[in-house]
Amino acid sequence: MSNPSRQYSFLHNENGFSISLIEGHSLIQELSQIHNIGPHALNYYRSTVLSSLQMLNFLKPGENLGFYIDSEEPYYRFKIEISNNGQLRTLLLPEDFEDFPTKLTGNCRLNKMSPGHEPYSSILDFTEHPVKNLINEVLEKSYQTKSKIIISDDCSSSIMVTKLPPTNINKKIEDFDDLSLEDIIKKFDKLIKAALLIPDADVKTMEELFSQAGLTYLGSKEVRFHCPCSHERMVENLFTLSEKDREHIFQKRPVIETRCDYCNTVYEIKKEEIIKPLH
Repeated sequence: MSNPSRQYSFLHNENGFSISLIEGHSLIQELSQIHNIGPHALNYYRSTVLSSLQMLNFLKPGENLGFYIDSEEPYYRFKIEISNNGQLRTLLLPEDFEDFPTKLTGNCRLNKMSPGHEPYSSILDFTEHPVKNLINEVLEKSYQTKSKIIISDDCSSSIMVTKLPPTNINKKIEDFDDLSLEDIIKKFDKLIKAALLIPDADVKTMEELFSQAGLTYLGSKEVRFHCPCSHERMVENLFTLSEKDREHIFQKRPVIETRCDYCNTVYEIKKEEIIKPLH
């Protein structure tokens, strides 16, 4: 049985950077089965999920984030919704590409919800933008952070390296070496490649690997698919339609089926749940 997918966090004080590793073997297997992703789309879907999931690092307790790609050329829609506790749901439309998308013309939307605060929204427009660099562009413009996400070519893993701002702690370290982000990635290239190539790892294995390179293990959390859809929520969604539209839906049949786009669960909804009988 495969280990659950996890997100690991590490810190390197001497060079002032952090690493977030997501080992997503089990997660990608489950998602591809739920959505029946076709062979042409699977690699794109895997890399997009694992790269955008790194935004989990910017969520505080109780916060949720939605990241959406609306591409017009080529046409596709990608959605991922993430909570701070590692739960997520996602979808890709269409589920099977004929050609692997390499450039994007459209926009990316980012919505973050925080308890007691107004939602934060960011929309970035792109024209003929390389898909491979998309998530790093979003990080730079939406979060203004010195980070880079690297995706494994062979395994379902991603790494985000983040150069941290100067702190008093760094100043107290006698041998502190203020490297650039590019220098950090180059210096720790072997570690990054080794971590990305470990499929189905456990906490002990990852902690040992990074500690050998001088990084401190900060913690980890399981990342897993979770869809909060329910019969009641599907009924509530239908009430957003006008009364005329609701009557039209049930005109020819007393029961309809609705399917959740995120988990493909089918719900039967009866006419009397939506339309009150006339007396």
